[in-house]
Amino acid sequence: MVSSLQDAGLHVWTPTEHTKRRVPRSKATEYRIVPLAPTYVFARRSHLAALQRIERMIVSPHPRFSIFRYYGETVFVRHSELAPLRSIQQGTYVRSLPASGKAAGKPRGKAYDVDDVVTFTTGSFTGFEGFVYSSDGLTTTVQLSLFGREQLVKVDTLQLRSRNVPVRKKAA
Repeated sequence: MVSSLQDAGLHVWTPTEHTKRRVPRSKATEYRIVPLAPTYVFARRSHLAALQRIERMIVSPHPRFSIFRYYGETVFVRHSELAPLRSIQQGTYVRSLPASGKAAGKPRGKAYDVDDVVTFTTGSFTGFEGFVYSSDGLTTTVQLSLFGREQLVKVDTLQLRSRNVPVRKKAA
């Protein structure tokens, strides 16, 4: 219906949403565009005369439709009243866009700089100090001196505290 009227040069719109579904006989998924209100098409007021003419045609190149009326009067919907439908349409469209290529995961914290001095606050190395070997914000590799030998330990960044970060005292 919408495409037929748009091809005729009328500015019409129906709210749609992008739905995710599994492809039959496959593990793949796809997004399909489906109308939110399949029986409603919104048009500009300036197209009312053309739509009335098409509605009265006995043989029409367009699918059959009727203009919504209430007690014989044409019902007009303000552009602002369609905002919730437009936001649903926009939201489903944004969710259907492909990801940036990176897997969604835990948000990363601030990475430490190489050679920063850090102290372990939790875990089996609590209280030990070491130098940052590498850090990506989620995990940090720390170089420790254990029993006279240098050892690399990879831990969650949340288990570490930098030497220059002050410790807050708890209120009594």
